[in-house]
Amino acid sequence: MYKLLIVDDEKMIRLGIKKGIDWKSLDVGEVFVAASGLEALEVLEKEQPQIMLTDICMPDMSGLLLIEKAREMYPVEEMRIMVLTGYDRFEYARQCLQMNVQDFLLKPVNQEELKNTVREQIKELETIRIKREQNEKNLRTEGSKRQTAMENFMRNLVHRRFEKNKEDAYLEELKGDRKRPMEIALLIPEVLMDNRKENERDFQRMTIKNLCMDLIDARRLGITFSDDDGKIVVAFYADNTERNVTERVEELSEILENECIVKLRVVLGSEAEGLDALSISYNDAVFLLERESEGFQEILKQKSDRKKELLIQDVYREFKQAMISNITDGNKVMYVYEKFMHASESYNLSKAQVQKWCFDIAAGIYFMCITENGANIDNRMEPLLKALIGIGREEALEVTATFIRKLVFPEENVQHEIIMNAKHYIDEHLESELSVVKLSEKFYLSPNYFSRLFKRVTDEGCNEYIVRKRIEKSKLLLEMTSIKAKEIAVMVGYNDTSYFSLAFKKHTGMSPRKYRESLQKNRGIMEELQ
Repeated sequence: MYKLLIVDDEKMIRLGIKKGIDWKSLDVGEVFVAASGLEALEVLEKEQPQIMLTDICMPDMSGLLLIEKAREMYPVEEMRIMVLTGYDRFEYARQCLQMNVQDFLLKPVNQEELKNTVREQIKELETIRIKREQNEKNLRTEGSKRQTAMENFMRNLVHRRFEKNKEDAYLEELKGDRKRPMEIALLIPEVLMDNRKENERDFQRMTIKNLCMDLIDARRLGITFSDDDGKIVVAFYADNTERNVTERVEELSEILENECIVKLRVVLGSEAEGLDALSISYNDAVFLLERESEGFQEILKQKSDRKKELLIQDVYREFKQAMISNITDGNKVMYVYEKFMHASESYNLSKAQVQKWCFDIAAGIYFMCITENGANIDNRMEPLLKALIGIGREEALEVTATFIRKLVFPEENVQHEIIMNAKHYIDEHLESELSVVKLSEKFYLSPNYFSRLFKRVTDEGCNEYIVRKRIEKSKLLLEMTSIKAKEIAVMVGYNDTSYFSLAFKKHTGMSPRKYRESLQKNRGIMEELQ
């Protein structure tokens, strides 16, 4: 169903058009009205309609200016615009054509003419949608082929299966990165060490690997692949500082724990001077893993060279200032606070130092909320101080995060609304490429914060929710249609049919084919009983 916006300063006209046509028969589910250009802009931003019907002559903002601003917000392929006016002027029509207006209708408009025009625009939108989906499908297919080639190359590289420096062995897209410093990270999920069923371990491994590709490869921070033993390996680019790689690992570990409910152990190799030397970093990590066989949720390194409290003083002050200066933007404050959390862990700060700085940051933000936003003075700082004393570093960071969140988001409904909107978007786009990274970008949050927020609001990881909804839809399609399982996989967002089968079996206990057969068998039994 599509959304349509009617803009006209004459109430009888806009309401007459809204109520005089059976819009649902045209596949229009919601119809909004606006009495002015300014009101229309608010509707455009909030509701994002795909079709707009607007008058030209309006008091506060002309229809032409509204169209110009609408085109800045939405390109032609996302919004179809029709002009409805009582002035049959060539100049109006010429300007409308220059702004990519789809149709120009004269008042009083015939209802059948308007319905046909809207029908044509919806037809165009459907054509654009189908073409876009096909292009996305082609891109995903091509991307899958490139990813397979990339993984094979990286696996051969770390296992030294072709001659060093042999030019034609390198993939074209990696030739420019041959001298970039890189560092290997072996990801060892706890799930791979327990007694779960093999198909559950395979599903978990593929889920972790796909999340790593979204968080690392898609952001051009490194390359994810599997070695000969099936271990998940990430080759991080280490252009900036070693701390940068450690921060990325910390962020990755936290998101994977939220999304996959899995503890992660990361083993880092030495820094390699480019791809040609990457096998050295890999072998260092494997050696360290074999030597240090115990422990989860920790990062193993060859040497302990993390900076201490004195070296982070300047960075800490920058974090605090950034939060205070953005006090009116709650999302920005929480984003910077996350950076502070990662830095505290990366520098291995003492418990006492973290407690002190947490209280200092909270006090600064509390003071600014009172002076800038007119919040009421209360005694909430004392309970925070008591809470911080006697707890560990990680707990102190989380307690302070909750305290700050309540200050900068006085209405928790704001966060709930973000997640509800995210869930709605997921439900409506199951066939699309969905990930924590893409969703966090859509809602202007960091991946780490979005992942934690989703888990806190719904008590379910975002990736877990996506998988569950996809399986629910696939079960319905298997039950209600005769579409092949591999086609259903694509329809619910899985281009890898083996991954789809693993996910389906994990949630239902049987393969898609067996599930359909069991439904047909039960249906036959019920028919016999009747």
